[in-house]
Amino acid sequence: MMDGGNSKQRPPRRMLVAQIGARMHYAIPRIFHEAGILGAFHTDVVSNKGWPGIVGRMIPPSLRVAAIKRLLARVPHGVPKSLIRTENDLGIKFAMQFRKAKNATEETAAHLWAGKNFCERVVQRGMEPFDGVYVFSVDGLEILERAKELGIKSYVEQTVAPHDTYAAVMEEERRRFPDLVDTNAIDLRWQELAEREHREWELADTIVCGSAYVRDSIREVAGNAAADKGIIVSYGVDEKLMATSAPRKRPGKIFNVLFVGQVGFRKGCHYLIEAARRLPKDFHFRFCGNVTLPPSYLNQLPSNVELLGIVPRNEMPNQYAWADVFCLPSLLEGSATVTYEAMAAGVPVITTPQSGSIVRDQIDGMIIPAGDVDAIVEALQRAREEGFPEDRPVMRDRPGGPPSFTLAAYQERLLNLVLGERNLVAGGECVS
Repeated sequence: MMDGGNSKQRPPRRMLVAQIGARMHYAIPRIFHEAGILGAFHTDVVSNKGWPGIVGRMIPPSLRVAAIKRLLARVPHGVPKSLIRTENDLGIKFAMQFRKAKNATEETAAHLWAGKNFCERVVQRGMEPFDGVYVFSVDGLEILERAKELGIKSYVEQTVAPHDTYAAVMEEERRRFPDLVDTNAIDLRWQELAEREHREWELADTIVCGSAYVRDSIREVAGNAAADKGIIVSYGVDEKLMATSAPRKRPGKIFNVLFVGQVGFRKGCHYLIEAARRLPKDFHFRFCGNVTLPPSYLNQLPSNVELLGIVPRNEMPNQYAWADVFCLPSLLEGSATVTYEAMAAGVPVITTPQSGSIVRDQIDGMIIPAGDVDAIVEALQRAREEGFPEDRPVMRDRPGGPPSFTLAAYQERLLNLVLGERNLVAGGECVS
C-alpha cells in the first residue's frame, strides 16, 4: 500500500493510538474500536479514568474554573476504559507548564517536553502486542522509531502544514505588519519541532494529510520522498450541525459575517478586521475564539467588529444560524474543520486555499487568495449583493460530488486507508 519494507504487510488488526489531548473529540480511537481493531488508546488525561476526573467532579459546578471544565469535557465516548492508558501526571504537568509560559518559545518548550516524554512512556509500556500504530505530528517520533524496530505498520497524521511553512508565513506577516509584531509570539525553538516532523516523515509508512494543501506543503519542504507517502483523508464533523430542509433566512439590513477559530495572525484575522474597517457599518463581524492579537491593535477595532472570545461547542449551532456568511481568511491550516461545520449548517463559506477545506468555489462559497484585503472586501460585497444559489446543495454524498463532511463518511475514508479496502496509490486521495 505504501513504500518501503512494510508495503506487503497485512492491514493492521490491533492498532495502538497515541494522542495527547482530545483532538477531534477522540474520533480516531472511537472509529478504530467500532471497527474492532483498537488494541489500546494511550493518552495524557481523560476525566472518566484516573484521579483528575474524580478531583474535578468534587468541585461544585459554580466554582469550576475553565481548566477544570475543559478537563471534565475530556471523555473518549465510545472507547472502553479497559483500552485506555493514561499519563495523568504528565498531562497535568504539561498543562501547568503551558499555562505558565510567558511567550511562544516557552510554549514550544512545553510541547517538546510533553511530546518526547509521552512517547517514551508509550514505548516503555510495550508496543509488541500491536501490529499498527497511529500517532500525530511532533508527538510521535519515539513511538515511530520503536515501530520501525518492531516492523509495525505506522501512520502519522500531519494535522497542520509543516512548521517550516508556518515559520515562513509568520516571518512574512511580521515583515508586512511590523507594528503588529508581539515579540512574545516569536518562537525561537520552532526548528526543533520541524526536525521532529522531518524524522517522523522518514519513519512513517503513511502520512495522513487532511488536505492537498498539507501534502503539497510537505513536498515543498521535504521533496517527493516524503510527500509521496501522503494520503489525503478529508475530515468530518458532527451531523447534529447538519442543515435542516428548511431554507435559511435571507440577509436582513445587517449582513452578518462569522469567524470561528483563534483570533490571530495565522488565521488571517488582521486582514478580515481591515476588511471590516473598509466596509459599511451594516456589515457586522463576529469573531468566536481565543484572541491572540496584541492589545494595542485590539484597542483600535472598528465599531462593526465584535469579539465573543471562546464559545462553548454546544452554543456554536446558534452562531452558525446567526451568520449570513462564514469567512476564514487563513494563511495556514491543515484542514479547518470550522469550514466543514459552517457548510454542515448551510452557511456559505469564504476562505482561502490554505484552509484545506472542501469548499467548491462559487458553489459552496468562494475561494480567495490569502493575505488579500481587497479580495475579502470584494467577496463579501458579492455575497451580499448576489448571494448564492438557493438550491445550493447541502454537502451530502452524491455522484460526482466532493467528499461528504459527516463523521460517518470520515470514518469510512479512514478505515479504507488503514484496512486497505480500497486500492490507493502513493500520494493519492482516500475518498468515500
